Parts: sequence; C-alpha cells; structure tokens
Amino acid sequence: MYIGNGAYCYANSASMFVRGIGEEVSPSLLEVLSGVGLGVTMYGNGSIFLHNNTADPDVAISNALKMLGYSFVEEKSNSADVMPIDELKEVLKTSTAILGPVDMGYLTYSPNHQYAKGSDHYVLAYAMDEHFIYVHDPASFPYVRLPLEKLELAWKADDIPYGRGPFQYWHSIKKINTPSEAEIYRQSIEYFQYLYEETGKIGVQIGAKTGREAIDHFVEKIQNGQVSEAAAGNLKYFVFQLGAKRANDFSRYFEKNHRDLSELKKKQAEILGLCHSLTVEEEFKELAKALQEFGKVEEEFENSLLSIKVLI
Repeated sequence: MYIGNGAYCYANSASMFVRGIGEEVSPSLLEVLSGVGLGVTMYGNGSIFLHNNTADPDVAISNALKMLGYSFVEEKSNSADVMPIDELKEVLKTSTAILGPVDMGYLTYSPNHQYAKGSDHYVLAYAMDEHFIYVHDPASFPYVRLPLEKLELAWKADDIPYGRGPFQYWHSIKKINTPSEAEIYRQSIEYFQYLYEETGKIGVQIGAKTGREAIDHFVEKIQNGQVSEAAAGNLKYFVFQLGAKRANDFSRYFEKNHRDLSELKKKQAEILGLCHSLTVEEEFKELAKALQEFGKVEEEFENSLLSIKVLI
C-alpha cells in the first residue's frame, strides 16, 4: 500500500483544523469520507475527471467532518465586492480557519503561482496583521505569509467553477459526539451510494457524461487523436496520480468490511498508476487500453457498492 504525497489540499487543511483542538484525524480518512474521488465525469470541454459531479470539495469536506462528530461555523459572503477581513481577523484570535476554494494563481509565496491561475486550493489560516495573513498551505508551504491584497484576489476565487459563494471559510470547530467506527462506516456507505445515484442524474442535466460512458467516450477521443493539449496536461500533472492515491486510500478504507470493494479499488490504483506512466511516456495506444480496463473495474465497483444493503 502506498504512503506518500498527494493533492489532498482540503483534506490536509481539515486535518490541521481538527488538530487545532487536540484531535487527530488522518487526511486520508477525510479524503475518503468526503467522497469527492468517487465516480467519473467528462464535461463538455472534453476533459475527464475521476470524481463525481455531486460532491464539490467545499460541501464534501463539511459532510466528512460532520460524519465524524464535529460541529463548526461555515461562512460565505453574499457579495464579492467586500472581503470580510475584519470578521476573519476576529475569528483568528480564537480559532484557525480553513479558507477555500482559493485561486492558486494569487498565492505569491509559491514560486510557480503564475502558472496556476484558475486552480482551486485550500489553506489553513492561523494569524493576521495589518498587511499579511499567515497560513499553513498543505502544498509544501508551512508558516507562510500572503499580502492581504493578494488574499482578496485568491479568496474571491472568481475563476473557480464551484462554490457556495465568495470568501468561504470554516472556523470554531468542536467535537459534539463520538460516533462508533461502525456508525461512521454505515453513514459513509449511504453517502457513497447517494453520490453514485445522483451523479448520473446531474450529468444528464448539465450535459456531462458519467461513469463507464464517460470513460468509453474519452477512450474514443484518445484513439482518434482528439485530446486537447490542455486535457492531456491535466492527465499528466493531476488526474491519474491523484486518482491512484485516492483509489489506494479507498482500498484501505473498505478492507475490513468489504474485501471485494477493497480489491476493486486496489486494482484501480494499479491501473491509474500505469495510466500516469503511459501518459508521461506518450504511449497513447496503450493508455486507451488501460482506460478501457479501468472502465470495466469502475462499473463493477459501482454495481457492487450500490448492491450493499445498509443496516439501519
């Protein structure tokens, strides 16, 4: 089983958030319980993503924390015209705060920020003064500062295609109950089933292909040489490596209770690692074959998951 880095920005930020009150929850568990990495969606622009279209990270991480027995305050603004800087400054006197989504293109402490405009991200803020906010950025930047004028641009997130409103943040977390491991697992299975059931419905509404259909259609595009440079770059630098880590963590999560689901997710992790290698090597004919195999496993996983009878 793999242990290592991955683009788990919201899960890592949430794990730090929880640690602030003396609790320990692994980013891998939070990532799994968020459900973001389940399913497949291909949007109208021709890019394929190994996630559903139902659980955006901002909603999903809240669901994961609630499932684990935490309460917290969620904030967002009704207008993008005024950053709630005074409110955030008061919050940071007594609590850390997850900020997100933020636009990575304005995070100037990152040497490569200029190449990341439009990429969503989450950070944990812990202090502020007249000129800077101080954050732990899980993308390898602890204890960094960001000028407030750059914070406004990043946090407004104008170019991020999801969110419940500008300037979203979470603060003042508390543990209000302690659900058993069995109860958490039961809730998670219900949630995962809901995500798969809703994804197809929403796909029809928004004109996106989902599940096995999305994979088969994308394979055709690869075989016909119709994958854009942007879509290929997304595969090379993000989709497959993140997908493999997520599948690995789902495999570990299911191992105790549903060995069949665990084995299917392990197989997906192996295929996605191969897909990443083939993409970097530009072996697109072999990539198409590997994705076809992934589609078969994804269909089997979805059917197996939906067949589980959850005990109330």
